[in-house]
Amino acid sequence: MSVQTKEQGAKLTDYEAEQVEEIAAWKSEPPNPFAEMFKMVTIAGARVVEQAIPDAVVREAIEKSYDAAELIAGQEDVKRQAGVQDLGELRHRPLEECDRMATRVSVASQAMAIAGGTATGAGGVATTILDIPVLFVLSLRTILKIGHCYGYPLDRPKDRRFVLGVLLVATSSSLEVMQARLDQLREIEDWLLEEAQQDIIAEEAASLLFQIEVFEDIPGLGAISGGLLNLAFIRRVIHATQRIFQERWLRDNGKVDEIAPAEVYERVTRTGWAGALTRAVYSSSYYVGFG
Repeated sequence: MSVQTKEQGAKLTDYEAEQVEEIAAWKSEPPNPFAEMFKMVTIAGARVVEQAIPDAVVREAIEKSYDAAELIAGQEDVKRQAGVQDLGELRHRPLEECDRMATRVSVASQAMAIAGGTATGAGGVATTILDIPVLFVLSLRTILKIGHCYGYPLDRPKDRRFVLGVLLVATSSSLEVMQARLDQLREIEDWLLEEAQQDIIAEEAASLLFQIEVFEDIPGLGAISGGLLNLAFIRRVIHATQRIFQERWLRDNGKVDEIAPAEVYERVTRTGWAGALTRAVYSSSYYVGFG
């Protein structure tokens, strides 16, 4: 794969060059086609819920969720594992070391997501609704913890907007939207928090709730679907977060200035049902052919 980067002075190691390739590929990766189609089915109901939630309520929910995530995303365990006094020291450690610590955070987050989704999904509508704020807090905690692994304390006021921006990237509904949001991450402005109010809480949370409720009345499937949907959601958050912080680490170490998306075929960038169906057929054919 040919990847275009605006390189700076420092030379990439073999491992770093490999990660640059993977970051470029991720930037060109459309959403999972089957999840994309499932979301299209539930999005109408989600938007009804979105319109019914006052902006002030959403804003307060975001602030309280972030406060809770900060409270449980302490820095001391990462410092202890890395053997550093200050998280900033990790920006001068090998990228491989940061990646290994991020993987440990990711495994723990996935386990918590499954446990939370299974518990709330098994209890009916009332407990399923509780899953949304819990998953939102877990997602923010995961972003903060992964950021710590790459040497970023994320404890300044503007870091809050950056973390919400990472979550927006992770929950993007299309490749085009994801790439547009990535372009904004280096110059975070106040508009991002406003978009987070509408997009993350109202539409994404309501859509996830509707997806879980599809299976709620089928005995045994409420718990299973809750756990699996939470796992799928947190994996999206983990994948996007790690790629974003890898690039930030590479940039701050003078290895790259910008990593351009890898080239993709036009067929995988189409939007709507036609694009999702095309990607689903392509993915299924690839799986059958290459397993």
